[in-house]
Amino acid sequence: MALYAWGANSYGQLGIGYKSDAEIKPQKVELRGTDLKAEEIVSIAGGGGHTLILTSNGFVYCCGWNSKGQLGLSDDTLTFTQIDILKEFKVVQISCGWDFSAAVCECGKQFVWGNNQYTQLGLSKSITCTGIPSRLQVSQKLATGFKQVSCGLRHSAMITKDGGLLVAGTGAKGQLGLGDNFDDDNYLSISKVPDLYDVISVASGQNHTVSLKENGTILSWGENKYGQLGVDTSVAISFIPLEAFHLEGLSSVYAGWTHSAALANNGDVFIWGRNNYGQLGSGRANALFKPEKLDTLSNVNQLSLGSEHNLAVTKDNKLYSWGWNEHGSCGTGDKKDVKIPTQILNSKKVKYAFACTGTSFAVVE
Repeated sequence: MALYAWGANSYGQLGIGYKSDAEIKPQKVELRGTDLKAEEIVSIAGGGGHTLILTSNGFVYCCGWNSKGQLGLSDDTLTFTQIDILKEFKVVQISCGWDFSAAVCECGKQFVWGNNQYTQLGLSKSITCTGIPSRLQVSQKLATGFKQVSCGLRHSAMITKDGGLLVAGTGAKGQLGLGDNFDDDNYLSISKVPDLYDVISVASGQNHTVSLKENGTILSWGENKYGQLGVDTSVAISFIPLEAFHLEGLSSVYAGWTHSAALANNGDVFIWGRNNYGQLGSGRANALFKPEKLDTLSNVNQLSLGSEHNLAVTKDNKLYSWGWNEHGSCGTGDKKDVKIPTQILNSKKVKYAFACTGTSFAVVE
């Protein structure tokens, strides 16, 4: 197994040992000299300039930009380094916002670190940032544990053990779903989205949030300038959850900065929102406010949305990329935006792929 990386690398977030504006071709990440093994990687998340990697034994590694403590280390690093503070917990899920990070443990505890200027970590307003992964403490009434976290630009959303949803951060554009009487100056740093239950997947975008319920209903809220909520753009902003789509058999939802997607168990992808870089993958020119099945790709096993590009691994281990490519994040060897899903790493059998803010990673056999 090997780890490949490509895309923006101005903070060394690809883990290849140096900084560069763009790596337009996938290149192997040298893991010798680190404790990280490619075959143990199960998830990768990335923010504006930092990357987190999760392994099957629950360890978290990081590299890149550390301006707000988002690495959970004392300094920047150009190679993947383990976060020691999390060693004693088995982490099962990770997420990165622009300059903050979060991890959910098998026991239901959640740790957060990095920028908290907008209370996006859910910590006290008096903490503007922290480089120490800190346990998120909430009242038993709000949550008895966490199952999943998704970090956006300046907000985060967390599924609780009982299928409810907690939110933190700025809600100026409705991205917290707390109603239009919500005020960012409210004394609470973490809140529950009212009347939302049975949530199995959540995704935070730049200024919007998308959630999936057990019954196949997608609810979304926040900014809708480009149709990223999956409802007509005559609704510019929604401060409350709106139903966008319903289909039994959906497994997960995803959010880029201004586009959104859902994956069905049968491998179908539904996608909507902004399309200025071809991030909808349909070859069409304009945005799309109604979730539509992606007809240029099927049999998808794993999907990942970056800020404005996407990666998909099919059931036969092929990797496809499309969307924004200014920093080479589509891995096509040039910087032209990719309008329809295009196979890359053609000679490799790809196990997983992860689209981060402007970067991409793949674990290959």
